[in-house]
Amino acid sequence: MASFMSRLQEDDALRRGVLIGSIILVVVLLILGIGLIWKALAPARPGTPEAIEAASPDEFLVIVALFDHKGGERYYVGAELVNDLRQTPHVAGAYRVERLDTPPREKDIPQLMADLNARILITGWYDEQVIEAQVYFVPPPQSPPLPQGSDGPPVHFFGLAPTVYRVYAPRGIGHPFQYLQYGIIGQSHFWRGEYTNAQHHFNLAQQMLPAQVPLAYRHDMDRFTAALLWYMGYVAGPVQGKWDASHDAFYRSLTLDASALPSILGLAQALTHLNQPERAIDLLQAALRENPNVWQVYFALAEIKGQQGRTEEALALFDKAISLLSVSSSPQDQQALADVYFYRGYYFYQLGDYESALSDYETARSLGKEDVYLLSNLGWTAYLLGDYETAVEASSQAAALDSTRPELQFNKGLHLLAAGRYDEAKQAYDQAIQLTLTYDDVLTRSTYFGRAYYDLEDLAQRRPDLQPEIQEIQQQIDQANG
Repeated sequence: MASFMSRLQEDDALRRGVLIGSIILVVVLLILGIGLIWKALAPARPGTPEAIEAASPDEFLVIVALFDHKGGERYYVGAELVNDLRQTPHVAGAYRVERLDTPPREKDIPQLMADLNARILITGWYDEQVIEAQVYFVPPPQSPPLPQGSDGPPVHFFGLAPTVYRVYAPRGIGHPFQYLQYGIIGQSHFWRGEYTNAQHHFNLAQQMLPAQVPLAYRHDMDRFTAALLWYMGYVAGPVQGKWDASHDAFYRSLTLDASALPSILGLAQALTHLNQPERAIDLLQAALRENPNVWQVYFALAEIKGQQGRTEEALALFDKAISLLSVSSSPQDQQALADVYFYRGYYFYQLGDYESALSDYETARSLGKEDVYLLSNLGWTAYLLGDYETAVEASSQAAALDSTRPELQFNKGLHLLAAGRYDEAKQAYDQAIQLTLTYDDVLTRSTYFGRAYYDLEDLAQRRPDLQPEIQEIQQQIDQANG
């Protein structure tokens, strides 16, 4: 009997223990749940990464963290830089500046920038004599737009890598990082294709660089100055066509940072435009000895040797650049691979090998390249091969991407007519004629109309059965041209 009562007491104790444990577990879970809900509903604390909204694809986001104080009188370097950037007059929407109250850990910065789609992040420290900033820069995935008629972007834009600059400013002066401020503003304009504003701010940045730099910072400051000169060389060359000025800027950039691949490639491009291709080849081959697996150098050499008529060498170099890029699946390298296929396709087109050109254009498109230049080239090449439906599809997309260019509408109309789609072709020609008439310059109008007229002459040779329709549109062009 005693044993039986003892077991009952043990069972009661066990049940009470289980009940108490269950109650404690429920309370803990309830507290945790309330905490998670509160955290989810509570607004992010200002000055933290959670409070910063990720940038849209076309937005230039700059993040500045407050600097560490390591000695001397306290000076709010980061806060001042934030205020200067926000208060500087600039085109609305050119950039956005956000502030972090605590410097992020170095290992966390790449992921933080990726999460927020930031272009620049600045952090650093200061003491009684020195202010040091680390500037993390991630270039936009697309190169900036070039003006119509430009010679095209230099090869060093393809696959431009993220970079870190360690820059210096002395204590005891107001706005110590004004040169950095103007460099950032210049970049925000540059990547939007606002080159006049970009050039102005890059010049200001260069003028405001510290006159005296401690030996420990000279190498890093030279790298930063070389980058400024690189941008200035780009604006002078591909944008403005001033290749002497471009050559000087790239050359000065290279003297400050002899290992900078963008400067090497920029200088090679300038030399080529100044009719010094052999010097450009020597420069690139020297770079190749130092960097034998850099696809950009092979691509640049292929371009130059192709222009010299050294076809076999050019194609072998194109192939080498493609093979080096093909081993990577990163989005940046895939975009670069698409660009290389596009340029090799254009080289095949110049050789008259339209089948190979079309194949390369289609490969570039399959890799994600979908701009006006590719689509218009693809459409025209397909037209020359008699693939009129492919021509219509590509030229229609090209015209849709830039509805202000008459030649794109004329091409669309020509390809629709070649495909036997007369009513749609007539609409495209009507639109192209109206676009052309918006030009005040008589010579410009005559050039557009003349090309469209003779393209129709070519179509008449390809499709004699369309002679009546072709003549009707030619008469319309003649009347518009006066």
